[in-house]
Amino acid sequence: MSKLLYKIFGRKEIVPEVLTALRWKMPDDLDVEIKESRDGGYIAMVKNLPGCITQADSGQELFEMVNDAVYAYLEIPSQYIPYLPSYLPSEELREKMKIKIPAELLSKQLVLERT
Repeated sequence: MSKLLYKIFGRKEIVPEVLTALRWKMPDDLDVEIKESRDGGYIAMVKNLPGCITQADSGQELFEMVNDAVYAYLEIPSQYIPYLPSYLPSEELREKMKIKIPAELLSKQLVLERT
């Protein structure tokens, strides 16, 4: 019956075994290097995921884009993202770049920035 409901409402089923495998795929920490772009904005490189690079115009957008880039790099299906850890920049970096963490992420297990 639940598969029929998923089909009717367009939701994709969350398979516990797949979720567990995806959690193991996520790194324990992310080594993110952030630089200012010559054109304005920021560039972020996730050093422990070779080739995982993103850019944004603001600190807030960069925070979102780093998470997006990591999920895309690791090929995480969108329906599993809410159940997986997210990148959380250090408090110092959040203050410097004026990044506000969404309330729904504060209750999740977070992947912390390497210090």
